[in-house]
Amino acid sequence: MTRRESGEGRHRVVTRVGCVLLLGAVVAGFAMSSPSVSAAESPDGVSASAARPLQRDTNASRDPVAMLQRRMQSGAVTLAHDSVLGYLPALLAALDIPTSSQVLVFSRTSLQTDRITPWSPRALYFNDDVYVGYVFDSPFLEIGAVDPSRGGVFYTLPQQPASSSTQPVLQREGRTCLMCHTSRISTGGVSGFMVLSTVADRYGYPITGMHEGSTTDVVPLGERYGGWYVTGTGGHAANRFSPMLSQEISDKAAYRARFRGESQDSISAMVRTLAGKFDTTVYLNGQSDVVALTVLTHQTILHNLITATHEAARQALLQAAITPGGGDTVHSDFPALRGAVENLVRAMLFVKAAPFPSAMRGSTTFAADFQKHARRDTKGRSLRDLDLETRLFKYPCSFLIHSEAFTSLPIVARRAVYARMWEILSGKDTSRDLQGLVETDRRAVTEILEGTVPEFVKLRELKR
Repeated sequence: MTRRESGEGRHRVVTRVGCVLLLGAVVAGFAMSSPSVSAAESPDGVSASAARPLQRDTNASRDPVAMLQRRMQSGAVTLAHDSVLGYLPALLAALDIPTSSQVLVFSRTSLQTDRITPWSPRALYFNDDVYVGYVFDSPFLEIGAVDPSRGGVFYTLPQQPASSSTQPVLQREGRTCLMCHTSRISTGGVSGFMVLSTVADRYGYPITGMHEGSTTDVVPLGERYGGWYVTGTGGHAANRFSPMLSQEISDKAAYRARFRGESQDSISAMVRTLAGKFDTTVYLNGQSDVVALTVLTHQTILHNLITATHEAARQALLQAAITPGGGDTVHSDFPALRGAVENLVRAMLFVKAAPFPSAMRGSTTFAADFQKHARRDTKGRSLRDLDLETRLFKYPCSFLIHSEAFTSLPIVARRAVYARMWEILSGKDTSRDLQGLVETDRRAVTEILEGTVPEFVKLRELKR
């Protein structure tokens, strides 16, 4: 379908408001796709902490976008304007975001519902702590960043060229984005990110979700990435939309089940290019790498859980300050922090993560670009090492344990996380739902943490 054929889809009334970020079907609202376990619930059903959105103060944010703005204001960085892509190439370069991270979402699940369609998808680009959304012919870029102590913060950047004597201004966004990006179901109630998976109609409007909530590592691959374009291979629900409109389907649950089943038929098909589905010349490339999208899915959930843990720790410390006998006993005395830590640790260790139904292969250099930032132990192993045969990572522990967001957690939270991880990795906790973590993986993860996270050794044995 060409852009001129948008007709009915362009003029339909939209009542659902998405947000700037992540991202695609989020990471499409911006906009994204996701598995069926929400950030508010751990894979085993442990209830999430009662995490409220982090309080905003008047201090300058420490997120990478705010820091870039300050560098632009000082004249240390200037952004060049491209006649087609606007400030996108320059912004990605300034934020050290690889173009190979491009993923494309066509479901209308974000702020710019009037511009996103199967013939005009939104492109998302990311690194460990920044997400950038681009829609062709849009007046602005969408940006989400991780503040180490506040969680997700959101910005827009006008695409109109600034005058020769000025630089474009990154505008901090608030309420519009936070309507979706503080969802109890999708982000666990914190300011965060989500990847959604939907059954979309031929105009890109969502008919029904492939599962409830945001996509996580627990959601089967066959239920992921509905409403997204994906290149590479590894069974998923991408690259398809319904020929029917929502009002033409009476039993949406049955239709969703049939849609899922049909998605399994292309489980091993390799998609090398998206040319022919839309005009790829108005994007940085014609790819939407499946490995990039799967890494994106993992890290958005982890960011939310880290933020929830940060907020729970703040509340616990506040309570300890006004309660006799607080201090070192704050973790065991504060159920919300225990719940947040449990959720975070289980997600970090990929407890109950869905196995890949077949080997996953990307279509770009993303895998190599991602591993360039590896922090390795003395044996050369890293938490960024990819497996892609039966699971995403070779060693089941999140690379975000090295992130500034994690290391900025209050000491009471980091100590609790290390202690709980040690209970699991050392085999002290023999719960049935942890049996998927085999001894060889436990030992390897332990050794990598001992070699790359000095705090892990220092704090893991301390009383929680």
